[in-house]
Amino acid sequence: MGIHELEYKRLLSELKFKNEELEIIEESMREIHIEFEQYYADFLKEKDISKQELEKSDTKQFQNFKEKVLKPQMPETDETGLVIVEQMSEEDKEAKVVFAKLYKDIVKKCHPDRLSQDDMDYFNKMNTHFKAASWAYNHAKWSILIKVASELNIKPMNYKKMNGHLRREIKTLDQEIRKHKSTYGWKLYQAEEKQQKDNVIKDFIYRLFRRKI
Repeated sequence: MGIHELEYKRLLSELKFKNEELEIIEESMREIHIEFEQYYADFLKEKDISKQELEKSDTKQFQNFKEKVLKPQMPETDETGLVIVEQMSEEDKEAKVVFAKLYKDIVKKCHPDRLSQDDMDYFNKMNTHFKAASWAYNHAKWSILIKVASELNIKPMNYKKMNGHLRREIKTLDQEIRKHKSTYGWKLYQAEEKQQKDNVIKDFIYRLFRRKI
């Protein structure tokens, strides 16, 4: 096994871990948000602080908070009212070229037009692989594309070039994970003692309303 293939296997293991971590965090965020809201309300009640009075604040931080959280996020549109579709980055375009051979090999094995429908279980399994690979290829989710290829016993041809794009995918996942973990909901979730939890709420109030408790 060459050094680039060894690195490739290590990066795939790291990607698997990062994807699982992000999935668990995202599944937990709704519950974490509800817990934060409840603790926040209880804290204000305990300190005899009116939430309505706090939210009359005109601080820039609170106004930004209302824009981002309290208002529904609408897709960006151009002057004609058409939704602006996010353009693929140059890095993703380059990566598509690198992963094109792998994707084409997957398509050859599991495209619905190439499959017999005599065995519907096999047909549906291959069709699922095809849909997953197509989605991954078009959304620059290379770890998913590689997972499908592995399940079909298709080996990559250029480990060195792929490794650079896998490292970039890991970096993107790290950024998403850090973003979730930087929220006050997550900080409260991580706090164990009441004093630690109260300090999270105090910091939240100060950052948002510039009021020290």
